[in-house]
Amino acid sequence: SEQVRATIERDGLLADLEAIGATVLANACGPCIGQWDRQDLDDGVPNSIVTSYNRNFPKRNDGYASTFSFVTSPETVVALSIAGKLDFDPAVDSLTSENGEEVKLSVDIGEELPTKGFDSGEEGLFKPPPSEDSEIEISIPPESERLQVLTPFAPWDGNDFENLPVLMKAKGKCTTDHISMAGSWLKYRGHLENISGNLYLGVVNSFTGEIGTGIDTTDNEIRPFPEI
Repeated sequence: SEQVRATIERDGLLADLEAIGATVLANACGPCIGQWDRQDLDDGVPNSIVTSYNRNFPKRNDGYASTFSFVTSPETVVALSIAGKLDFDPAVDSLTSENGEEVKLSVDIGEELPTKGFDSGEEGLFKPPPSEDSEIEISIPPESERLQVLTPFAPWDGNDFENLPVLMKAKGKCTTDHISMAGSWLKYRGHLENISGNLYLGVVNSFTGEIGTGIDTTDNEIRPFPEI
């Protein structure tokens, strides 16, 4: 949050992280939903990373299925980042400084809450809408791929749909990312039709054994779910 960013900047923690090469991200969703704009290698190269994010399944950090992510504590992430290798044990191993000295990382006890309290940071980021909205005109180009004006759904006629064919039965792990991927798709989050193009693309369909496809009951052809 902006409050946390302002607080660690005031207390000098942000400068310490930047001094060891850390990159500061925006106060928003980022690597945890696959938006890391990774520059050091391409997709398809097997590699491992360590994070303190709460999700570690494929494509969650950098959008690469070839990246193996291991979740650990923030302290361990920092220690392994400084060491530059995964087999470093900060409890027993040492690092070699530029002067050739053997250095061990100390186990410091941090404060649970900042002594000076939290800094609210930059305020006034939210602009409230006008009290009267009758004269507001929302102009969206019809060719826009990012934004789309929603057309009201037709009211329910009171009749349920019955005897519908089942197109997909998820096999194995099925998370929100399997159902509706984030990452590169987020640019369409204001366009319902375009973002629907990612529907179930990561799900293994037990009927076909394939990922993201099902049997179109109109002609029995296998197609991606969004096309069906």
